[in-house]
Amino acid sequence: MERIELAGISVEALIAGSGPPLLFLHGGDYVAQNRPFLDRLAQRFRVVAPRHPGFGTTPRPAWFRSVNDIAYLYLDLIDRLDLHRVTLVGSSFGGWVALELAVRSTARLGRLVLIDSLGLKFGGREERDIADIYALPADEALRRTFTDPARFVPDYAALDETELQAIAHDREATALYGWKPYMHNPALVNWLHRIAVPSLPEAVADHIARFAQGN
Repeated sequence: MERIELAGISVEALIAGSGPPLLFLHGGDYVAQNRPFLDRLAQRFRVVAPRHPGFGTTPRPAWFRSVNDIAYLYLDLIDRLDLHRVTLVGSSFGGWVALELAVRSTARLGRLVLIDSLGLKFGGREERDIADIYALPADEALRRTFTDPARFVPDYAALDETELQAIAHDREATALYGWKPYMHNPALVNWLHRIAVPSLPEAVADHIARFAQGN
């Protein structure tokens, strides 16, 4: 893992592989499960995978409280690393960050890939588009999170205390950024027209994710 200083924040980041740049923005739970996926991508891309402020060992300053802040931070990261025609991949909560980044600027982006992205709500006020993972029973939350829970759900019981504390810390940060309104930005759908780069629909992105995991 490397450290990149941005806006006074020491951002923890995995940088691996060589080739065209790919910026991977992680979701909100157990980021270690992404490592095999990122290792496969690193065979074809220069993968940059930062930990959002408040996640992992990346600190979150008191002033840093919104998904918008994360989006601006990663625009600075792209500039700092002088990346061009970046493949921007966002998974779950990271997909929301990717969308917020892309509506602000696509100047250095080559394409956008979303995997089960949060951030958007298309139904009415009383319609629940996004499952409340904090209210669901654990087995139901896992069923909704993983396409094949029997194969891909981490064995949480086998994790040590440090790993479990890290997961709890990451879930806390996810709630801080996305609690109200729940896991979406009501205005975001109105700015999607600004994303003027090729974008893969989630079904295709999910296929790519399975391929990268060796399935």
